[in-house]
Amino acid sequence: FVTTLFLIMGATTSSISSTSSSSSIFLPHASTGLPSPRAVAAIIALRNEYELSIRASKHLECLLKALLMMGPGNPGRTNPLSATQPGAHHGAAQNAHFGGARGLNELLEELLKRYPTAVGTMFTDANIKAIRLIVGMRNKLIHDISYTQMDNRTKFVEAFKEADKCLRAARASFLINEQQQTAKTKKASSCAIM
Repeated sequence: FVTTLFLIMGATTSSISSTSSSSSIFLPHASTGLPSPRAVAAIIALRNEYELSIRASKHLECLLKALLMMGPGNPGRTNPLSATQPGAHHGAAQNAHFGGARGLNELLEELLKRYPTAVGTMFTDANIKAIRLIVGMRNKLIHDISYTQMDNRTKFVEAFKEADKCLRAARASFLINEQQQTAKTKKASSCAIM
């Protein structure tokens, strides 16, 4: 059964072992909790479409979790993803930051619920559609027995690159806003002292 599964998925033992030996590029950075920008190129280069879809989803989940940690009441320097133990960010206390959301689509929905004005300011409808396209293709590959390869790998890759770009830009925007708020607070408190 396992051999059949690998054949269906298009994976071989050698491709799996070679991937796992170089998997550190896919891991979030210890201090920021963010995946490396180099990971995008490594993910896109994956030949196995199952692994491509899963790695892309995990990458975007990590970026969405980082965004959910920012904003009101969640300073950007708080990072549940830079845990000392692998997998520690899945604990109940840290999961509370994500509204209980664990999957890519749930994390996207939680972000849109928390920041309803983000659409149109930080995200376009096209950005959201890109993330949903990734979710849809990944789910079809994993759950639909008759779906054994992507309909359009190029479209998936372009959607992944677009989603990575917009989520990183949104995080940068949150950081800039946080820095501006901190500067205003410091300026207001120094004026009050005079």
